[in-house]
Amino acid sequence: MHPIRFLAASLYAASFVVAAVPASAQSLRGSHSSVNLMYRRAVRGGLDFYETSSQVQRAVVRGELVALRSNGNYVVSNVRAPYVRPQTKAFVANLAAGYRRACGAPMVVTSATRPMSRKLANSSSLTVHPTGIAVDLRRPSGKCLTWLRRTLLAAERRGAIEATEERYPAHFHVAVLPVRYEKTAIAARPTSQSRSRGGR
Repeated sequence: MHPIRFLAASLYAASFVVAAVPASAQSLRGSHSSVNLMYRRAVRGGLDFYETSSQVQRAVVRGELVALRSNGNYVVSNVRAPYVRPQTKAFVANLAAGYRRACGAPMVVTSATRPMSRKLANSSSLTVHPTGIAVDLRRPSGKCLTWLRRTLLAAERRGAIEATEERYPAHFHVAVLPVRYEKTAIAARPTSQSRSRGGR
């Protein structure tokens, strides 16, 4: 199985047993505590905050970031640096597959890794876009908006992400929390003992 698909499947299955985050974080409304949570998790995860576009490109060469390319389930729209962490790509792929089934249309990604030199004027000084763990999603309408809100909130309750519904401009900011995903990926790997017993 392709590594990204294997990781996506593993993360999806394991997310149901991840301990819930505090109730104060279980909201799509933006807050200082939400911003701080994303930033702390990025720092504790040992992630680099890329300063320039050149650093982003070098991270791609090293495999720290991977390309986020449009497919049948999601469209990458006008994104200058369409690269994210592998764990973030796995989450986007899973989310978009469900979105397509629920809405009959592709989900739209409007931002991915954004180096510090390209920080938006209205961005927080603690933004995690420079780390590659975050994406912005276009806010849909109707039943698609209801589905996306409900699904993101459920993932936030599982401790997989931290998400905010932004108003100006209208979009969802989603950060895939790195420490939990790293632990999940490690737990999903077969041990040397299981391999010696013929485990697959």
